Amino acid sequence: MAAESPSGKPIGPDAVARAIAGKDEKVWRRLMKPIKDEAARLAKDGKVVLLRKGKPVDPDRVRGLYRIRLRAEGEPMPVYDAPKSDDLLDDDDFLLDGDDEA
Repeated sequence: MAAESPSGKPIGPDAVARAIAGKDEKVWRRLMKPIKDEAARLAKDGKVVLLRKGKPVDPDRVRGLYRIRLRAEGEPMPVYDAPKSDDLLDDDDFLLDGDDEA
C-alpha cells in the first residue's frame, strides 16, 4: 500500500487495516497489532521507514500514532534519536488516519 501512496506520502496503519478488512471497525482494529509487527519487520529489513511526529522512529520503540513510508532507493538507513519524554503516549497518539491533517 505504501508503494501506491502518492509521491511517497506516509500512510497510517489504520488505512492498511481498512484496505484489508473494509469499514467494519471491529475487524480492522483486530489487524492493528499484526500490521504494526509487520511494519516493524519491514523497517528492520530496510524496506520502509516508520515515522512518529514526522521523524524516523526505531521500530523497536514505536508507541502511539505512527505512519509508514517506503524507503527510497539509495536512501540511507535512518539514524534514530534517543527517546524523549514526548515519546510517551498522549491524546495526539490516538488520532486515526486523516484526523492529523493540518
